[in-house]
Amino acid sequence: MDKKIIDKIKNERKIPDEVLTKLESNREDILNNKIKQEKNYKVLSKNSVMAVLVAAVALLLIITKTPVGVAIENALGIGIDSGVETVEKNAIPTELNLTSIQNDREIKLTKFVSTKKKFAFDYQFKIDDEKLKTLLKKDIAAKSDYQDIQLGLFVKGDTKDLFQGVHSYSTFRLDGDTFYGSVISTFDTESIPENAELSLHIYRLAWMDRDEYETAESKAFADPDNPQPFSVPTSLEYTGDWSFDIAYLPLLQTADTKVLDSNNVTNIVSKSDALQTTITFNAPVEYPNFPEITVYKNGVEISNSNINFKQLDKEKFEIELDLSALDKVSTYKVKIEESDIYDTSIKDVGSFEVQNK
Repeated sequence: MDKKIIDKIKNERKIPDEVLTKLESNREDILNNKIKQEKNYKVLSKNSVMAVLVAAVALLLIITKTPVGVAIENALGIGIDSGVETVEKNAIPTELNLTSIQNDREIKLTKFVSTKKKFAFDYQFKIDDEKLKTLLKKDIAAKSDYQDIQLGLFVKGDTKDLFQGVHSYSTFRLDGDTFYGSVISTFDTESIPENAELSLHIYRLAWMDRDEYETAESKAFADPDNPQPFSVPTSLEYTGDWSFDIAYLPLLQTADTKVLDSNNVTNIVSKSDALQTTITFNAPVEYPNFPEITVYKNGVEISNSNINFKQLDKEKFEIELDLSALDKVSTYKVKIEESDIYDTSIKDVGSFEVQNK
């Protein structure tokens, strides 16, 4: 389990010692290759039955940003991503006006951009459902901008769904009676073929009742030393097969990334495309402690809410930054610290800075 997730759970709830011990044991098994880590999912979960810790992890995606940050990010849609922003500043087209109707509901795809490893899109629809308005107002009041969405991505003429092994970050905002959604998805590997004509599918949009969730969560954690699993039924869902044939091919621009400075971090290897830069590196984080990652862009700390970070081995890590290959100016600094599972001690491990050539 990612250290950031464990930290957030600890901050939100008192976690029993036996649960922390299990998390620690699982992490040791993963690092010793006793447990194979795989990502093969469409959304956070299509199953409405959530275990206590799974529910807490899902909640992380809701509460990692301040209300002001949420308002700013949503106002820009996928443009909040620095990679997307750079692409648009370079006059590469992303805007679309595609419409698909299923079960008398029209969804518009307004932006789409992709590389071989990442894609992002904006969509919207009119809200004509009073129940949905009520559910969304509750989410907004709870400072939640997360949207449960089920997707498919295909190469035209192929039945293989590419949307597997992917981290997907989905948000929404409201403006009057219009729902605006944004999705940013990053694959574990380069999964989109070069020169692929793509077809995006939206299969399901779902909402739970925030009041029901908070009530169930409160009951589950009534005894902090003995948390109980709980379930929250889906309150409303729209299902169908809204499909959109994308007019833009994946962007193939790449860049060589140079290391400007490195302190106690070795074997830094990077690969940059038009939407992001993937970097692997070694840092001496001593087991059983955890790495803490802080990222700075041009000296300013940026949110880690949509930065993908993985521990590949005991001292080998991978981080994906929204540094576009088209950006030859920005400098990113990655700072690594170390803490134990209880956060009782933290020490500096090292850092490095990168910039595209």
